[in-house]
Amino acid sequence: MRQIIILITALLLGVACQMSAQQCEIVIDTETSLGHASPYIYGQFIEYMGQDIEGGIFDPESPLSDENGIRRDVLEKAKELAPTMIRFPGGTFVKTFHWMDGVGPKDQRRPSKNLIWGGINSFGFGTCEFIDYCRAIGCEPVLVVNLSTGTPDEAANWVEYCNGTENTYYANLRRSHGYEEPFRVKYWALGNEEAAEPDAGRHQDPHKYVEEVWHFIKLMKLTDPTIQLIADGERGIPEWNKIVMEGLDGAVDYISFHGYVSTDNGRPYSIFHKINQVERELGEFHALMQSCSQDSVTNWKKWYRFPPRNKPLKMAVDEWGIWEYQQPPYGTTVTYEWRHALATACYLNALLRCCAFVEMANWAQMVNILAPIRADSQTSVRQTVFYPLKEYRRNTHSEVVSVQTISPEVDNGLQALNAVATINRETGEIVLFVVNILPKAVRARVSIDGKKAVAIRQMTTLTGERIDAVNTLTQPEKEMVSVRTEKPVRHLDDITIPPRSNPNHTRLTYQIRYLK
Repeated sequence: MRQIIILITALLLGVACQMSAQQCEIVIDTETSLGHASPYIYGQFIEYMGQDIEGGIFDPESPLSDENGIRRDVLEKAKELAPTMIRFPGGTFVKTFHWMDGVGPKDQRRPSKNLIWGGINSFGFGTCEFIDYCRAIGCEPVLVVNLSTGTPDEAANWVEYCNGTENTYYANLRRSHGYEEPFRVKYWALGNEEAAEPDAGRHQDPHKYVEEVWHFIKLMKLTDPTIQLIADGERGIPEWNKIVMEGLDGAVDYISFHGYVSTDNGRPYSIFHKINQVERELGEFHALMQSCSQDSVTNWKKWYRFPPRNKPLKMAVDEWGIWEYQQPPYGTTVTYEWRHALATACYLNALLRCCAFVEMANWAQMVNILAPIRADSQTSVRQTVFYPLKEYRRNTHSEVVSVQTISPEVDNGLQALNAVATINRETGEIVLFVVNILPKAVRARVSIDGKKAVAIRQMTTLTGERIDAVNTLTQPEKEMVSVRTEKPVRHLDDITIPPRSNPNHTRLTYQIRYLK
């Protein structure tokens, strides 16, 4: 028999619904594979913005920090979140970032104005501290290169500083800073939102971007041919993406896509519609990728002196999340409600369904700014979105299989249930993630490859006290989200999916392991 786990997320938005159990079905087809889920879709992103890094991750003045200025409580929560990669140092900030400002003795680093987001950066948290942070968590670092005010030499020197093993100036500079062994940074991004002229971008012409970035690619790859590169893609600008993919084909391994969503005033379901739109856009982006790039590059010039990409181009959704425009800077200090946790689960379902071409995804950002973790000088808390990010990360299997749901429409074609399933072919275990956006519990028939009676191994339930429930820094001890795991070990023909939220603090989210 196959074991199965179900994660059910429910949400309350105040719309009544009367339905029978026969009206909802969840049909799992293990014979139809959607592809393999990369562990790197569970990444995070940090930037010199507000109190994400300085005042969040790094705060040498805080009694909660260690001898290196790292906030212990924040680090422990980051370890619990367990991201598979972290992207640094931006974001738009990277357009004015020079990596040499953030290495060497801290008392010799040069504080400077943050021209993008405001404030002063000390750069006490620089390249080496970032690598140490990633190693402490156990994740891959992703470094973003400054294409706007930086140079190809500067980028190549950064690669040598991080990865160099020979008797060279920058490898020796790293050694002099106390790091004998190379960092082996594999993933490097070539700029960030380079087409955004109002946002300090300077490559509004994609041909200009391709021409200039080639110089960066050549010197970076000649410094370390093993690194993998992420080209700058632009959501909603297909002509940019087409020119970049064709112009850099063979030289880059990924192309980026940024996908933030928010809620329209007076339209509580709008955030779910926007997530569905992002999923459609990802599919359209993939179709363009297939038409503009080669799976196997054959017309490669030997004088490049480094090898071409040897697998199909993939997508890096290197910024995604929920941006509700609340508090400064630029509306990015957001207090997430329980409904945002459920929208996060829907977004994760979408990323999993796109697993055949989305190989990276980084929630933006990790601390204080659009973040699953909030911190002030006294304490830190897990925001509501922390919980689905954590549970999906811990429980996703390597392969995604087809799931069809039959459920009522709740708002202009929006289905009540949103589901995705992953499987471990060796053990036969299936994990089913389900989101219910109705205000009432529903019963749904569950079938696997046409068989309706399945054995549950485990059910994990995430519960939000109210739809607008939040975890706050003012009351850190008052936890508004709970997680409960049960092991009923029983067969069933259907499951009860709770309402969107419940003032009695009943279950909202299940993760159930089944046997087929």
